[in-house]
Amino acid sequence: MATVSVAKTPSAPPVDFKNEPLLAGEHTLPASWWTSEKIYDLEKRAIFYKSWMFTVHSSRFKKAGDYFSYTVAGINFFIIKNKEGELKAFHNVCRHRAYPVVRKDEGSSVVVGCKYHGWSYNTDGKLTKAPHFDNVEGFEKDENSLYPINIHTTTQGLVFVNFCQKDNEDFVPFDDWFSGLSTELDEFDFGDYDYHMSYELDGDFNWKTLMDGYQECYHCPTAHPGLSTAFKMETYQVVPKSRYCRHYAEIVKEKVEIDNEEKDADEESSWFGFGKKKEAPKKVEKKQNPGGEFNGLWVYLFPSNGVNCYSPAWYSIRVLPITATRTILHYDIYTKKGLDDTAKKEFVDFLQLVELEDFNLCQLTQKNLNEGVYSTGYLHPNKERGVVYYQNIVAEMVKKHFAKEQEAGKSINPAFVGHAAKNPNVQELEAICNKLECGGSSGESKLDW
Repeated sequence: MATVSVAKTPSAPPVDFKNEPLLAGEHTLPASWWTSEKIYDLEKRAIFYKSWMFTVHSSRFKKAGDYFSYTVAGINFFIIKNKEGELKAFHNVCRHRAYPVVRKDEGSSVVVGCKYHGWSYNTDGKLTKAPHFDNVEGFEKDENSLYPINIHTTTQGLVFVNFCQKDNEDFVPFDDWFSGLSTELDEFDFGDYDYHMSYELDGDFNWKTLMDGYQECYHCPTAHPGLSTAFKMETYQVVPKSRYCRHYAEIVKEKVEIDNEEKDADEESSWFGFGKKKEAPKKVEKKQNPGGEFNGLWVYLFPSNGVNCYSPAWYSIRVLPITATRTILHYDIYTKKGLDDTAKKEFVDFLQLVELEDFNLCQLTQKNLNEGVYSTGYLHPNKERGVVYYQNIVAEMVKKHFAKEQEAGKSINPAFVGHAAKNPNVQELEAICNKLECGGSSGESKLDW
């Protein structure tokens, strides 16, 4: 691996709290929360529509008009760079008849036009053209701009969005939501890295199934032999902060042994391998540590994102729920400027092996969760501290939002961007729908539980 100069060095793991009493008591959320579509729908309103979620790094936007489109928890949106160099986020919904304004994953245009009826918008979301509406009495272009989405870019260039409306009592400003995060990220020089590649994994599991594994390394010695040779697992710690967690581990300084012999993880575990004589690996090489030259800076971002920084590269993981039992994992990889192709490939191979190991754990875990025979389990107060932390936030946000909906007698969508219909005929028709307990344009419906 090519030599990588170190611009900034992330903090070493903190001194472990070895004298703390290890008291059992914390359990996982009930298994039904990993399979129920109604719980997932509630999580969207209670969590995903109120949280600041990492989306992309600003370095991918080179010029005015560059845009990327996304879908998170059922909401379609895009981020675009305006002529002043600012990033803006909008719902990907034309104000005329709700057709998508952009249809590609990425592109570049200072004018984005709906291909249904030709309505066009500039990079600030303002309506610039509505064919044949110029002489329509009472029609105002200014009242038909794209629906904006809250956006925040950190000093390191990390771009976050929040679907919650600012006038909603549940809206929390970025610096309050992730208090201290920006300062912590200053330990890594994001500006010294360029976008390299992206890839996705489509999994048959709940979004929390992945987060459970991401928020602890209790499983690493068993499930991640490669990672365990690159970092000292006995130093691994997950430290809860403010809706994010910092992960720490000391890197192995000397060259690491890379076992090239493929093995079945189950066959090598202490359970399935009991009573079997293990043969020595046929091919073991000494290589430079694929994790790089210094301790990593790994950050979990509630609810379902992560930024993981190593010396040769950093990558983001966006855990995107599709249904209660289907989740897409999206990875963006940024490599250090000047890093040679061989070193890039070594890091990508290292990353993808670890992530595939986690993916397979999730697939098999979810199968058992779907069976309905497992209820809940004990969480280790130290080794699974991160799991306890994030699951408690999930529980509290869901309970709080559920209580509000129970009191109101209807679902409450904090991401709803429409306004009450001014036309009395529309108001009358909307009222009929509400009485029939169907979801109206307001995104609200009476509860059926």
